[in-house]
Amino acid sequence: MKKQLVSFRDFLKTGTLGPVSPSMRMTDVANALGTPEHADPVYWTFGKLEISFDDEAPHQMNWFQIEEAGYLKGDFEVLTDRLVLSLDGLSGDTKPSKFLAAGLWASEVAKVFYAAVNDDILLNICAGPIQIHFQVNTDFIEDQDAQRYLNDFTVSQLVSDIDSRATLDSIYSFPYPRVEQIPGAFNWKLLSGRDYLTILR
Repeated sequence: MKKQLVSFRDFLKTGTLGPVSPSMRMTDVANALGTPEHADPVYWTFGKLEISFDDEAPHQMNWFQIEEAGYLKGDFEVLTDRLVLSLDGLSGDTKPSKFLAAGLWASEVAKVFYAAVNDDILLNICAGPIQIHFQVNTDFIEDQDAQRYLNDFTVSQLVSDIDSRATLDSIYSFPYPRVEQIPGAFNWKLLSGRDYLTILR
């Protein structure tokens, strides 16, 4: 079957990945992508593309994600046997600041959430239906006490330290504008995308 070329930038702007939209139902996805590599039974995988559906019929999509997005590299990435992603100069090595500076979203739309979870720091960019997940290497923190580090240092210092150490993990698309993945959990701290970039200038 002929593969469809999909723009990474268009996906990040719209939340739609070629024929795949988070407003679809299970039958729509089957028609668009065929048989999944794995169906469990309301969680389907097609290569790096993973899709969660509601338990109840008609099995509306909850979200889809590009899993292991940190491995995206080169000019193109084959996501499934029907979808090829044109990376448009972005990759798994792209830092949060570059996504925010790429002109993908209006300045007031993009939000940055960060939090300490055990010894780790998580950072999410939320822009409309898109949520981009990063993990931050905390080897630079004394005793790797991420919570103490977030409490003790200024936001300017945090952003300067975190951005270059952030590693892309996965990218989600939801059927509605999305903010924190788990509201109230992990004591998320919020910055606007504009403020995040201003700190790094």
